[in-house]
Amino acid sequence: MSDLVWAQVRSRAGRLVERPVRELRGERLEDHEAVWQPPRYQGRRAIATWWRPADRVRHAGCATLAALEAAVSLEADREVAAFASWPVRLGWAGSGEGYVPDFFVRLADGQGRLLVCRPRGDTSQRWEEASRLLEAAGRQTGWQVRVHEGLADPVAAQNMQRLSRWRHTRLADAGTARVLHDVFAKPQPLAAGVRASGLPELPTVARAHHLIWTRELLIDWSSPFVPARSLVWTPEGTG
Repeated sequence: MSDLVWAQVRSRAGRLVERPVRELRGERLEDHEAVWQPPRYQGRRAIATWWRPADRVRHAGCATLAALEAAVSLEADREVAAFASWPVRLGWAGSGEGYVPDFFVRLADGQGRLLVCRPRGDTSQRWEEASRLLEAAGRQTGWQVRVHEGLADPVAAQNMQRLSRWRHTRLADAGTARVLHDVFAKPQPLAAGVRASGLPELPTVARAHHLIWTRELLIDWSSPFVPARSLVWTPEGTG
C-alpha cells in the first residue's frame, strides 16, 4: 500500500471530489461542506448536537459529547480563527477505507490543524492505523494533528460550557467594557460590580459575561462560577 494519502472533499457545487491530500495545503477547508454525517439507526435519532461557532453561518456537527467539548474548547481558544466539522475524508492510496477527522481548524496565524476525538470502543489496532493515516496527512500538507483528550479540569470545562452562551461578538460594547474595566479594577462578584456600574442590569450582565469569555475580565476558572459570589477582576494594564 502506498504511503500517499488521498482526500475526499466537496466542491463548491457540492460534488464529492478526490485528490492527493498534499493538493489541499492551501485549501480553506473550514469553508467546505461536510463529506460525512453520523449514521442514523434504531435508537439513535440524531447526532449529539450542532454547534454554532460565533459569527459564522455554518454550524459544526458534534457526533459525541467529547466532540461537543472539543468544539467549545476550540471556540474558547484565542489561537483559533475558524473550524468546521467533517470537511475531509482521508485514506491511503489504493485503499477503499477512509477516516473522517472531527474538525478541521484554521489558526489565527493561518496554520491548518486536524482535531480528532478518539472513538470509544476503537481497538488499539484501529486507532493506531488511524493515527498513522493522520500523521501522514499532516506531513504531506503541513497541517498540525491534535487528539482531544478532554479537559483536565472538569470544573473549568463546566464554566467554559456555561459561559459559551455569551461568546457571540454582538454582545461586545466598547463603552460598557470601559466602565466594567474600571468597576472591576478591584475584584468583586459579578452581580455586585454590575450594580455598582450604574448601567442597565440585563444588557450589562450579558456584556460582562462576554468579557469574561474573551478574557477581558478574569475569574478563577478552577472554581464554579457563580455571579453572586465569584470574584471578577480586570487584567493588569487594562482600563
